[in-house]
Amino acid sequence: MKKVWIIYIVPICLLCFACQPTMKETDRKEVYALLKQADSCSRHRQEKLAIEKYFEILEHSEQVETPLFRADIYKKIGTLYLYRNLYVDAIDMFRRSATLYQQTGAWKEEALAWRNIGRANLMRHRSDSIIHYYQRAIGLAEEMGEHELLNDLQREYQFVCSKNALLQTDSRLWLHYLDMLDTSDASYLLFGSIMANQPLHNEEAEEWLLKAAGSKDLYIRTNAYRKLYDFSRKTGDAEKTARYSDLYIQCADSLEKNSSLSISLHELGESYEKQRMEAENERLKNQQLERTLYGLALIALLCVLIWMGLHLYIKERRRRERELARLMQQIREKESVIEDLRKHQHEKEKREGVSSTCEGVLPKRYKAFDLLYRLKMEPRYGMIADEDEWLEVYAVINLLYGDIVGKLEKCSQLTEQDVRICYLLHARLGNAEIAALFNVDARSVSKSKQRIKKKMDITSGQLLEEFLMK
Repeated sequence: MKKVWIIYIVPICLLCFACQPTMKETDRKEVYALLKQADSCSRHRQEKLAIEKYFEILEHSEQVETPLFRADIYKKIGTLYLYRNLYVDAIDMFRRSATLYQQTGAWKEEALAWRNIGRANLMRHRSDSIIHYYQRAIGLAEEMGEHELLNDLQREYQFVCSKNALLQTDSRLWLHYLDMLDTSDASYLLFGSIMANQPLHNEEAEEWLLKAAGSKDLYIRTNAYRKLYDFSRKTGDAEKTARYSDLYIQCADSLEKNSSLSISLHELGESYEKQRMEAENERLKNQQLERTLYGLALIALLCVLIWMGLHLYIKERRRRERELARLMQQIREKESVIEDLRKHQHEKEKREGVSSTCEGVLPKRYKAFDLLYRLKMEPRYGMIADEDEWLEVYAVINLLYGDIVGKLEKCSQLTEQDVRICYLLHARLGNAEIAALFNVDARSVSKSKQRIKKKMDITSGQLLEEFLMK
């Protein structure tokens, strides 16, 4: 039976051990594949699709990734919300990322998360919240000794506080400027655009826009000439208007050519990304199919082993039933012989006129037959009084069930008690009957049988009763 249970348990453990890590590894690969797709959508300005992909990543990554990974995803979603003017949702995402960064000890990333919440409140024109979150980010950077980050945050905070009147300009331009405080060309274009709307600062506006027009960035240069053209036409300077118009047209044509090329490259990149994503999906499907086939193979193996175990169990059970039937038949035959002898003895007593109570004058052999019969029917302590009665019982057992004197004489280590137990077992008495005769527990009889087997060098797979019967 132990072998059968081992056959069941080992494949089940192997199945559980083999499938679980594979599933976890596959889930992690699916998460990274989704992350690549989401980042690609974000780079190509497909912000809505990118947000959907990032949320799908959060659903799949709860069991297979660390809190730091999830915090990065929340930060990416918050940034996309910020550029889509969904400031409340952006603040919620940045708060979640800040909480996870705090739990994992990523202090620098936590400070940037609080800075991003300050930017979102800047777009909402919430002055108190702007100051609170910027100061919180600066305090954290100062506490952790991040001097480079501290300088960047302080510079941005001072700029925000000093340029608070400029908040009416485009939010994307503001965010772009905050991300690139060291880019002077973008600053020139921003200040020139603002000054152009203020009549008292015409010269300053033209000066800022001319500096921006000298930029190497074609987009900034084109916008600068467009602003100069509008500004000159508003002031009535025909010569400057014509010159700036020509320069704007030239830059616009160059920008359009570059844009066409960029669109072609963008379409080519999208085509390549689509093919790559299709190949990745096909690879994931193949992995899923391989995992399924592997699981089915293990299940099939488990079914075969279960069938083999059941077959062995049924075969062993039938063998034991046949052996038990054979032993019971032998017992019934021997008991029939004992009953016939007992009847014969009673008839002889009647013929000779001897009372049944005068056991002392009965022949010893007939008395031994009667004693063996009563041992099988109702054994009790003290039924066999002395050694002579034991010897007569031995002789009757050898006569009825086969002589075992030779087998016992080969083992000189057997005690008198061991010999008695062997003869009683040979007479088909069970552990309970022998225990009642010796006034001991049935487990003591089982232990005595094991000791006798060791003394007689009987293998563990063979019963003592079977050895005595052979």
